[in-house]
Amino acid sequence: MLSLGVDQFIDYQTEDYTTILSDVDYVIDTLGGEELEKQFGILKTGGHLVSLSSLPNRAFAKEMGLSWFKQFLFGLVGRKYDKLAAENGQTYHFIFVHSDGPQLREISRIFAEKQVPISIDQVFAFTDINKALDKLRKGGSKGKSILRVEE
Repeated sequence: MLSLGVDQFIDYQTEDYTTILSDVDYVIDTLGGEELEKQFGILKTGGHLVSLSSLPNRAFAKEMGLSWFKQFLFGLVGRKYDKLAAENGQTYHFIFVHSDGPQLREISRIFAEKQVPISIDQVFAFTDINKALDKLRKGGSKGKSILRVEE
């Protein structure tokens, strides 16, 4: 990550990022829950928090073109986070992540355009699926584990 231009690497297993970071422009949340609330604390005024795993809000429902009733319901569900953001002049966004062709093509385009290196830890044959699952369960990978499916 440092070679990509990251100013500082924080090991989340040994360091508390909320005591290290402040006045952050953007946060991408992949954890949700209590962690999301802590993330608002490191955002600067005018900052944006984008959650991939927390609760949708009215803005999400409106952007997705959902009915007024669903917009109302999502507005109630996401109200807590919209309120937290508004208290500090921040914005809360929710993105529904799903693996569809257009989304994956866009991600591939961004990686190719920005020349983001992809780190692969190990490639497993499909017949070694249990070994791959054991490795994932144990953790400690230095990149992605790939399951090769041959035709």
